[in-house]
Amino acid sequence: MTLLLHRPTATLKTVSSGLFKQSISRIMPGVLYSTAPKGDLFKYQDKLPSLPVPPLEHTLELYKRSIIPYYPGGSDDPDFEKYSNVIDEFGKSRGPVLQERLLSYANGQRNWLSQIWDDYAYLGYREPVSPFVSYFFSHKDLNTVIGKDQLLKAASLSFQVLKFKEAVESETLEPELIKNNPYCMESFRWMFNNCRVPDLPSDTTVRFNPEENRFMTVISNGYIYKLYHNHAQSQELLNPAELYAGLDAIYEDSHDKPTNKNPIGILTSSNRDVWAKNYEQLCKNPVNRISLEQIQRSSFTLCLDDDFPSTIAEKSRNCWHGNGFNRWFDKPVEIFVAKNASSGFLGEHSKMDGTPTLRMNDWIVKQVAKMTAEDFASETPSEEDISFEELRFEIDPVIHDAIDKEFKVFNETVNSLDINVWQYFGVGKDQIKLFKASPDAFIQMLLQLAYYKYTGVVRPTYESASTRKYFGGRTETCRSVSPESLQFVRDWEDTSKTPKEKIASFRNAVNAHVSFIKEASDGLGVDRHLLGLTQMIEEGEEFPEIFADPMYPYSQHWYLSTSQLSSSEFNGYGWSPVVPEGFGLAYMINKDWCHVNITVFKNNPLGLRADVMAFYLTQAMNELKDVLSKEEIKSKL
Repeated sequence: MTLLLHRPTATLKTVSSGLFKQSISRIMPGVLYSTAPKGDLFKYQDKLPSLPVPPLEHTLELYKRSIIPYYPGGSDDPDFEKYSNVIDEFGKSRGPVLQERLLSYANGQRNWLSQIWDDYAYLGYREPVSPFVSYFFSHKDLNTVIGKDQLLKAASLSFQVLKFKEAVESETLEPELIKNNPYCMESFRWMFNNCRVPDLPSDTTVRFNPEENRFMTVISNGYIYKLYHNHAQSQELLNPAELYAGLDAIYEDSHDKPTNKNPIGILTSSNRDVWAKNYEQLCKNPVNRISLEQIQRSSFTLCLDDDFPSTIAEKSRNCWHGNGFNRWFDKPVEIFVAKNASSGFLGEHSKMDGTPTLRMNDWIVKQVAKMTAEDFASETPSEEDISFEELRFEIDPVIHDAIDKEFKVFNETVNSLDINVWQYFGVGKDQIKLFKASPDAFIQMLLQLAYYKYTGVVRPTYESASTRKYFGGRTETCRSVSPESLQFVRDWEDTSKTPKEKIASFRNAVNAHVSFIKEASDGLGVDRHLLGLTQMIEEGEEFPEIFADPMYPYSQHWYLSTSQLSSSEFNGYGWSPVVPEGFGLAYMINKDWCHVNITVFKNNPLGLRADVMAFYLTQAMNELKDVLSKEEIKSKL
C-alpha cells in the first residue's frame, strides 16, 4: 500500500466554488532528468496506461454499498432508501453532465487526477505539513561502531542517500515491477533538488538542475549550512571520511555559539497561510532570499539533533516533528540523526507518496549496516576537499516576533497529540498466510475489530491503494468498512457465535476487502472520481443533492486513517490523525511481527486514547490468532 494524505471532502463552499484552481509546479532552468532514457529507470513510462475515468454507474453503485454500514437499519433503513434514490437520480440527471465534462477534461491527459489531487490534498491544504501532512520512517537501531556514533552515522546515511540519488539521476535505478507489471516512476523525479514553497492561496513546488546544485543543507543547533557533496574539479562524490569531516566542522561551528535564538526552520512548521506571509516578509531582504533559494536548490536536508530519544515512541516523535526548529519541513527528503545516533526520515508529501522513499530508506539502512570503520580510514581530507558555509538570515522585528509566536503554536500543537507504538511478535506475514488470508486485509480487519471493541461502532476508515500501474498514478481510497466487515465485528463480539461462524464472517470480510482494494488499485474506487465530478461544477450552478446530503461528508470523515508500508529496517512509521476525533494508524507487516503506530488528539471529542487502542489491538490479535490457529491445526489433521 502507499501512503497518502487523506482529508475529508471539502466543504460545500469550497466544492461549489467552480472549477478547481490548478496549482503551479515550477521547474527551474536547466536539464533535470533527460526525456531521452539514459538507463532503465523510466524505460516503461511511455508504455504505462493512462488513468481511467471510472464509469459513473460503477462508482455510484460502489458508493451506495460503502455507506450501508453507517445506517442503523442497513440497506432497509428509510434514510438509506431516501439517499439511495437521490444517488440514482443523480446518475440519471446531473451526473452524466458532470461525467461528460470530466471525460472532456481528461481527454488528452495521461492522468486526469494529477493537478486536481495535488492542489486539493496537498498544495492547497493550509494546515502545517508537520505534524499533520508529512510522514516519517524511524530507522532500525544498528549495534555497530557507526550505529552508535552520531556523526559517523550521519556521514554514512548521507553517503548512501547520495549514492541512491546518483542512481536516480543517471537513471540506473531499476524500475519497479509488481507481478511483472511496471509501476510509474515519475515521482522519483521529485525526490531530490526540489522543495515546497509557501504561497497564497495555494503553495507551489520548485525543482532544480542537480548538476548545478551539488550540495546538501545541514541543520545543526538551529543554524543552517550548505555542504558541497561533490569535489569541485572531478565532480566525484565525497567519500564517507570527507563527508564526516564536513559534518564534524559544521557541528563544531554550530556549537561554538549558543543555540540559535532566531531559527528560521520553525517558520516551516506554521499554517501555510502564515508561513506564506512570513516567507514574503523574509524575501524582502536579498540576503534572506538567496539563503532560502539555496535551501530549495539543495539535494536534501540532514539534521543533526541534540536530542536523546530512547523508546520507540520517543524515536517516532522525533521523526514525526522533532523540536520544530532544527528542521526544514518543506524538503521532500529530510534525514535526521540524534545525539545517540537514532536516525529517521521525514517526507514532505505534496509531490511524492511513501513507496519511493520507503525504497530509498530501506536500502540506505541496509547499506549503512554493512559499513565499517574501515570505510572512514582514508587520508585526512584537505580543506580544499571540504566546502561549506552557513546560510545567513537577517532577522527584522516582524520575523523575530513570528519566530516567537510559531514556537508557542508548534509546542501547543505537538503537545496536543498522543502517540503509542503497538508491536506484536509471533504473528507476521508468514503466520497470516497460514491463516489463508491476505496480510493487508487481515490487519484491516484487526483494526476494525479493535476499534469496535473499544467504541461499539464502526466508523469511516481510509486505506490507501496504489494506482502506480497508471502513468502518474498515486493513490485511491479503499473504504475498509463494508457490510461484511460490520457483520464480522458483530459476530466476533457475539458470545453466542461458534468459532466456525466467526471464521466464516472473517473470511467474508477479508474477501470483500480484497475486492475493494483491487478495484481501487485499478483506478475504480469511489472517492477520487466523486472529487473529480465536484470539480466539474461550474460557478453559479445548483449544487447536486448527492453532495449536499450529510452522509457524503460523513463517509469521507476518516475516523481511522490507515496505510501500510512495511520494512524490517524500520522501528516504525506514521503520521497524524486526519480528523479531530480520529486515529492515525500506520502499520507494518513484517515476516514474524506486526506494528501499528497510533496517533490521536489527547482531548479529542470522543475521549479516545492511544494506549487504550493499543490494548484492544492486543485483545483483537489474541482472539484472531486463537480461533484461526485452531482452524489451521484442524485442517492439518
